[in-house]
Amino acid sequence: MTPAHEQFTRGIQMALQGNFREVAARLSVEDAQNHATVGQCAQARSEVSRGLELSRDNLTLERASLALALCGSGPEALSLSNELKKEFPAATLTLRVSLPVTAAALALARGEPKKVLELLEPVRPYDRAPSSEFWPAHLRGQAYLQLKDARAAVVEFQGILNRRGEVPSSMLYPLAQLGLARAATLLNDTAKARSAYEAFLALWKDADANLPPVQQARLEYSRLQ
Repeated sequence: MTPAHEQFTRGIQMALQGNFREVAARLSVEDAQNHATVGQCAQARSEVSRGLELSRDNLTLERASLALALCGSGPEALSLSNELKKEFPAATLTLRVSLPVTAAALALARGEPKKVLELLEPVRPYDRAPSSEFWPAHLRGQAYLQLKDARAAVVEFQGILNRRGEVPSSMLYPLAQLGLARAATLLNDTAKARSAYEAFLALWKDADANLPPVQQARLEYSRLQ
């Protein structure tokens, strides 16, 4: 069990002891989203199920749908998105940010990068909204990498790196370093790629060595000439 997961587990237990079911639900799906972000989808699905058993409030549904989308669980993610639209039709940030971000994450999982960019273009006015949490930029960056448009990817990832203070604990900050490294590799800028890989690995030096992004980064770094 990682330290972060331990903290979420303790927080959930404390919330349940105080009968704060909504708080426990939100912590559970936030933990799920973190696991989904790094490709640990079995854990993510389990935590989503637990969270939704406790509450189906707006934020819980938003995080749960995104976690499932990141894992490519299309029918489940779409079902939760439809529930959000039905139950919270006046929630502007849900409609303008959360739902398109979830749809974009599903498109990325399906290997449809142009669709990702199409879905996220209307989200640009909300990129700096607190609820965005770097997701639009991250998903655009990943889409540009799939399209081999390295320069556009750099713009998106660098935008995250330049604004860490907006979401200081976001996992997308270190992952932006990894995205930058991959973009630099596409541009044949070995020095910049090496620097970005080293920055990513330094940020996650205490992370589980078996995390897919860490394993992939080490392999890609070893291939730099």
